[in-house]
Amino acid sequence: MSETKFCQSCGMPLDSKDVCGTNQDGSINEEYCIYCYKDGAFVDDCTMDEMIEGSVRHMKESGMLKEQNKTEEEAREFMYSFFPELKRWK
Repeated sequence: MSETKFCQSCGMPLDSKDVCGTNQDGSINEEYCIYCYKDGAFVDDCTMDEMIEGSVRHMKESGMLKEQNKTEEEAREFMYSFFPELKRWK
């Protein structure tokens, strides 16, 4: 994968095929990550708001917010501007 793509559900960078989801036939799906899309279907039936809150929680618990020197509110604000551009939420 030459240019970095982002999961069209959660925004995670798809920087290797290892993090890409799978289609129903087991082939790689290059639009969604393994956490959002498996065997041709979304793993969770959630709203965009629920996805954003889950992402903020994950970023906080994993230390990613500290690494990026962002507050929860800054991360949330960014996601509310970015997620509507992702295929799943359009």
